[in-house]
Amino acid sequence: MTARRKKPSATPHLRTTEKIGDRRTTWAELLNDLVFTVIIAQLAMRLLNTFDGPALGKFLLLYVPVWWLWNGETHYSTRFDSDRDTIHRLLGSLQLLGLIILAAAIPKALASDQSSIVYALTYSAVRLLLLIEYGRAWVYVPEARPYIRHITTGFSISVLIWLGSAFVPTPYRYALWGLALLIELSTPLTTSGGRLHKEFPPDVRHLPERYGLFTLLVLGQAVTSTAQGLIQTGFETDTVVATLLGGIVIIGLWWAYFDRLDDDAVRRVSEGGSARLYAFWLYLHLPLTVALTVVGVGLTLAIRGVDAPELPASTQWLFAGSVAGYFLAEAGISLTTLKAGPSHPSFVRGVIVRFGMAILLISIRLLTSLNTLTLLGIAAGAIVALIISDQFSPEAPESEERIVGQ
Repeated sequence: MTARRKKPSATPHLRTTEKIGDRRTTWAELLNDLVFTVIIAQLAMRLLNTFDGPALGKFLLLYVPVWWLWNGETHYSTRFDSDRDTIHRLLGSLQLLGLIILAAAIPKALASDQSSIVYALTYSAVRLLLLIEYGRAWVYVPEARPYIRHITTGFSISVLIWLGSAFVPTPYRYALWGLALLIELSTPLTTSGGRLHKEFPPDVRHLPERYGLFTLLVLGQAVTSTAQGLIQTGFETDTVVATLLGGIVIIGLWWAYFDRLDDDAVRRVSEGGSARLYAFWLYLHLPLTVALTVVGVGLTLAIRGVDAPELPASTQWLFAGSVAGYFLAEAGISLTTLKAGPSHPSFVRGVIVRFGMAILLISIRLLTSLNTLTLLGIAAGAIVALIISDQFSPEAPESEERIVGQ
């Protein structure tokens, strides 16, 4: 009897050599996103419970590493993953377990020495697992070694700093976190990094979809925050109206982003175009998702204060500033689309209207003090106006029509 031949296990391979635009998010990636949903919820709860100026800075110190952990695995996957790679799935599962521990460390990460050490060590462990994945890609995808060498050099230095920070007292520990993050965030931005993005570009369908899904999970947290505000205040007329206005804000933010998914900069770099525009597109998603997370916190605080003649100035600034910050980030992302290919009136209008809405919200907040219903009503009205503007803009060609062959 002939022995049954064992099917060889899949290994990392360069996905950029495949037909462009055919990939979708995998089930394993979606499972990973669920853990980040919990992490974002912990970060939002932390800001909600202790909101002041220093708390916002602490929130960012914990938020940026989380966002960058998600980016690290996403950018590996868009270039090298395989649905049949069992080892990749196991390494991803180990990262997921580490992220669960990291989520539990967030509430006291900057108040408890033990929790901050756990946060640092867990970040290091998750990043080390990613470096192991890149090590496998080094073996199986030798043509991509210039890209792998560049990324792993910066990430390895950062991991050593994160590990070392666990043995340094606060506040110096947090300074080391900032240094490690600076190294990691700047690694893809160097001159050689930009060149390598052109040689080994991300998938033009997979990567924008991944960023869209992360944006969606952050919006989900805003929905939860809005519902929590109503739960805590009860079903009075004003609180229900405030909640509905908050819902309009969330739906509007979703609509504004997904109705015109500006991914031309990604397609442009895949065609050998500007890596700088691609970098702007990528990094602008950090303030975008930060703003959306803070919008959820602001909605909870605003709904809680619905009975007050006017909201505390801090709450007004938190909400108005986060919505304005979202508009500014969206304007920047839209600008990358405008610059990636031939100009079009709809792209010009998109940038101008988003920037104008941000200025409007900040100006109103500077000129007057608002109660909950007025503040949420103005924000909802601004977002509805933006959507109407987008709907009546001249129809723009698809990114593939604009970018390919440029």
